[in-house]
Amino acid sequence: MHGNVVDFSCTVNTADIDKTVDLGRWPTTQLLNAGDTTALVPFSLRLEGCPPGSVAILFTGTPASDANLLALDDPAMAQTVAIELRNSDRSRLALGEASPTEEVDANGNVTLNFFANYRALASGVRPGVAKADAIFMINYN
Repeated sequence: MHGNVVDFSCTVNTADIDKTVDLGRWPTTQLLNAGDTTALVPFSLRLEGCPPGSVAILFTGTPASDANLLALDDPAMAQTVAIELRNSDRSRLALGEASPTEEVDANGNVTLNFFANYRALASGVRPGVAKADAIFMINYN
């Protein structure tokens, strides 16, 4: 193991501390078969007062049956639908995996951009509330 001791760290912009990402309303026909997805919804996390260098974000939460995806809070819904997180280049960002790094600017600020979408885990998706909580951690480089 290795790391660095720093005398300060980033702070999350106040608007992003308890961020809610609205993934929209989708008909069940959008998620008919396993692997079907909804449109990508962009969101960003703004960090301020960061030390020089680069940062990455690591999301954690309750994994779905596909452990790369975020399980929904409702156990019945979680059997057939999960939330998929994606990097700014739209590639999948698995739970517990660090995002690509972004350079901190001269003012100590950095914005990390992501996408999220629903992904069907199986056929037979039923209508209902499809929400989940994710926690993010900041990795310094």
